[in-house]
Amino acid sequence: MQYHVLAADYDGTLARDGYVAESTVDSLRRLRETGRKLILVTGRRLEPVLELFPHVSLFDRIVAENGALLFDSSSGEETQLAEAPPAEFVHALRERGVSRLETGRCIVATWQPFETISLEVIHEFGLDLQIIFNKDAVMLLPSGVNKASGLAKALHQLGFSPHNVVAVGDAENDVAMMRSCSVAAAVDNALPSVKEMADIVLTKPRGAGVEELIERIIEGDLAEMRERADQRLTIGSTLDGRPFAIPGHNQSVLVTGGPGGGKSKFAISVLELLSQRGQQFCVIDPEGDYQGLEESITLGTAERAPDVEEVIGVLEQPDDHCVVSFFGIEKQDRPEYFNKLFRALAELRSRTGRPHWIIVDEAHYAAPKDWQPATMWSGDELSGIIFITAYHDEISPAVLNRVDWIISIAKEPQSAIEACCEIMGESVPEFPPSPEFLEHGALAWSREINRPTWFSRLAPNGNSQRHQHSYYEGDMDAALQFVFRGPEEKLSLASANLKEFIKTAEGVDDDTWTYHLRRHDYSNWFREIIKDNELAAAIEDIERTQDHSPEVSRELIANQIHDRFKPRW
Repeated sequence: MQYHVLAADYDGTLARDGYVAESTVDSLRRLRETGRKLILVTGRRLEPVLELFPHVSLFDRIVAENGALLFDSSSGEETQLAEAPPAEFVHALRERGVSRLETGRCIVATWQPFETISLEVIHEFGLDLQIIFNKDAVMLLPSGVNKASGLAKALHQLGFSPHNVVAVGDAENDVAMMRSCSVAAAVDNALPSVKEMADIVLTKPRGAGVEELIERIIEGDLAEMRERADQRLTIGSTLDGRPFAIPGHNQSVLVTGGPGGGKSKFAISVLELLSQRGQQFCVIDPEGDYQGLEESITLGTAERAPDVEEVIGVLEQPDDHCVVSFFGIEKQDRPEYFNKLFRALAELRSRTGRPHWIIVDEAHYAAPKDWQPATMWSGDELSGIIFITAYHDEISPAVLNRVDWIISIAKEPQSAIEACCEIMGESVPEFPPSPEFLEHGALAWSREINRPTWFSRLAPNGNSQRHQHSYYEGDMDAALQFVFRGPEEKLSLASANLKEFIKTAEGVDDDTWTYHLRRHDYSNWFREIIKDNELAAAIEDIERTQDHSPEVSRELIANQIHDRFKPRW
C-alpha cells in the first residue's frame, strides 16, 4: 500500500451547503477500515465544522482556519500554528466598513469585494499578512500559512510523509495542499484552474466525487499513478540523452559489479536523489562505509550494534533518514540481525509506507546464499529495496528470484546479468551492442520488460569517503588485501585492513619493505584498490624519494594513512 492518508477539503468537496451526505460518511468510514488515515483540511473556523459535522472522529486530525489551527479529534487538543493579528487590526477593518467579518484563533475572514480595503489596512499596520481567496471568500493569514503548511504539521504529528498522501479539493486555497501531496484530485465542481493542475479529475461533484476517489483508492491504491514521470526514480540518462528511470515504488533492484567498479558512487547518487525528493531512506551498512552521510542519522559504531528499536525510533520521524552500521557485528551474526531489523522495517512500512527505500549494501553479508529465513520474505516485503553486492552468486536465491531490476556496473555487464538470469531461471535476454564509450556506463535489465538498456548513471554530488571505516579496521575481501611477498616471494603476509598493513609493515624486514616501495606497489594499491588517488599520489612521492631510509618511509606512509583514514567516531 502506497497511499496511507486522504486529505480532504470540506466546503465544495466533502460538503454541500455545509453538510456531508451519509453516503460520503459511509465511504470515509470504509476507507478508515482499510487502516488508512483521514485528515480534514478546511478554511473554516473549527467551531462551525464541529457543529455541522457530527462525525469528526472519523478524522485523525482537522486542519482549520486554512492551515493556522490543528485539532486532534480523539483528544480534543488544539494547536495554534500561527500568531493572531492584533485586535486593533480587526477593529480598523470594521471601522473602514468591512462587514461579514469573522475571526478565529488566527484567521480573519471576509468576502469580496473587501480584499482591497483589507490590503490597505494590512499596509497601514505594517503586518506580515497575506490574502488567500476561496472562491468569493477572502482570508487574511500570516505569510507562509496555508493548507499545505497546516497539513505538513498534521502529517508530522501522525508520522506520515506527503509522498503517501492523496489530497482532494475544489478551490484556489486547496492548490497549495494538493501540490504538496503525491496525488492531487479535483472533484467535478472544482474551478477550471484546480482541475488543470490535478492528477485526477473526478467525474462527480462534491461528496459523490470523493466517494468515487475512495473507491479507486480501496480497489487499487491508485496504482495507475505510479507510472507518472514524477513518481519514477531517474537514475541516469540513455545513450540519446533521455532520462533513464525505474519505478519509484513497489520494485526491488539488484546492483552488481566487481569490487571498486562504482557501485558505491551509484548508491550515494541515489541517496542524494531520494533526499532531494523528500523520500525517506534507510541504509543497511555492513561495513561502516556510510557514516557521515549528509542529512542522515548514523546508528552503530565499531564497538556497538544499534538496537532495532533505536532504528525504528529514528525512522518514526518521516523527515529523518537512517544509516544502520553493522560494523560492530561479527559477520556470522549479521544475517540474524538483519532478519530482525528487516521484520521491524516491514512492520513500519505496513503502517506508514516508510522508509520509501531501503538500501542494503554488501547484501551477501545480510542475506547470504544459504540463509534459510530469507525464503520466508515475501515479494511485497522486498519491494522498494536496493541490494548492492559484488558477489551476486553469494546472495540468497530467494532474494534474487524476487528482484525486478538488475543494474550491472561490471567490466562485462552482460555476463553479470546472464549469470543472474541463470540463477533466477529467466531466459537470457538479447543484449544491445555495447557503446564505444559511455561515461559512468551501466546496463539495466528489467524482469518485466526483458530488454536491457545501456545508460550513463548519475554521479554523486558529494565527495563521500566511502570504505573509510571498513578499510581501516574491517576485513577486506582476500582479493583486495595487500600481500607482502618480498623480492624472492618467500613471504605471503596478507593485511586484512589498513591497521594490519601498518602493523605488518613495521614487522617485515627492510629488503621486503624496500622491494615493494621501489616497485610502487603501495601507491598502486591505494590507487587501484582503495580508490584514493590523492593518497596514492602522496605515497608515490615518498616512494620516489631515494634518500629515505626504510624506517623513515614506513613512518611517513603510516602517517599518511592515519591522517586520511583513521576513524573519528
